[in-house]
Amino acid sequence: MIKQPLLITLIDLTIFQAIWWLGVLVGQAALLSLVLLLCLHLVLINQHLQRDLLALLVLAPLGWMLDLSLQAWGFWSLQTALPFWLLMIWAGFILSLFYSLAWLAKLPIFIQSLIGGIGGALSYLAGFKLGAISFIYPVFNTSLGLFFIWALFLPLLILGLDLFEGSDD
Repeated sequence: MIKQPLLITLIDLTIFQAIWWLGVLVGQAALLSLVLLLCLHLVLINQHLQRDLLALLVLAPLGWMLDLSLQAWGFWSLQTALPFWLLMIWAGFILSLFYSLAWLAKLPIFIQSLIGGIGGALSYLAGFKLGAISFIYPVFNTSLGLFFIWALFLPLLILGLDLFEGSDD
C-alpha cells in the first residue's frame, strides 16, 4: 500500500490521464486496457478501497448516464450507442476527485462551478477535436451548453463524494 501523498497524487494523475487519452483515442477497442488501468489504480491506491468502489458503482454510472442523455437528446454523437470507454473515463474521473483533484472540495462552490464549467467544456472540446465525439450543434453553442452543465454538475459530484466518506469504517 502506497502511503506518500505526493506519490498517490502522481499515480492517480498518471492513471487518469492514461485512461482519458486511451479512451478518447482508441475508444471501445481499448476497453480491456481501460479496465486494467482502473484495477491497477485500485491495487496501488487502496487505503479507502471500499469507499472508492462504492463511489465508482454509484457516481460513475451517473456521469455516464449524463453523457448518454446528452447523446440521446442530440447534443452530440458517438460512434457506439453504449460507449463503455466513456464509463471508464468517468470511473477514472471519480477516483481522481478523491485523490489528485481532492483540492477542489476545499474551494468555494462558485470556484468549483467555474473550474467545472471551463474544465468540462474543454475536455469535451478536446474529445471533439480528437474525433472521439461529433458535435451536432455549432462548437460555440455546444461548448457554452457544456460550460453550464459542468458548472452545475462538478459541485454536485464533489458534494456527492461526501456520501461515501466513512464507508471504510
